[in-house]
Amino acid sequence: MKLFLLRHPKPDVKKGLCYGDQDVPLLAGWETAAEAIKGNLSLDFTQTNNVCFHSPLQRAALLAERVSGGQSICVEALKELDFGDWEGLCWQDIPRQEIDAWASDIVHSAPYNGESLQVVADRVWRWWLSVKDEPIENGVVVAHSGVIKVFVSLLCQWPLEQCHRIDVGFNSITELHIQGDFVSLKRLGAGDWAVNS
Repeated sequence: MKLFLLRHPKPDVKKGLCYGDQDVPLLAGWETAAEAIKGNLSLDFTQTNNVCFHSPLQRAALLAERVSGGQSICVEALKELDFGDWEGLCWQDIPRQEIDAWASDIVHSAPYNGESLQVVADRVWRWWLSVKDEPIENGVVVAHSGVIKVFVSLLCQWPLEQCHRIDVGFNSITELHIQGDFVSLKRLGAGDWAVNS
């Protein structure tokens, strides 16, 4: 299976906003990048061996619908991490001691009363185990930075506590080839490649 992990286009939010699983709109003109991504993938989703999955949040759902021609499957497990009390706040306005508490155990702590990184990893992995043995030749997952970082770490067996080091830019594609338990990382998403290429 070829697995393509797409991050949604840039949302229309103020700079520095913590928006996790908050449903936020996309910046005007996002369709241009979506068409570039669609052209780069060049997949026919009417064929049963090509499947697209997406987060229910509109910033991912809109891209998935455009890329797949309306053939994408909505998956609740692909939502971004829920930042609880921090949702809708600017990062600079979040008390430093709360951020430090989170950073001290980024995998298991959730001082914001939302999801921990481990909770996200568990739900993403449960979903993956439910689909990985399907007869999929090309799988596309349209999701979020946190979900993609966690997913790549799990697939590549990298330490989850280091997943924040992975750069997953807006409009990026991360490509993996998967054969049984063997995973090969072919391309790690960099930001806005589709618009700038």
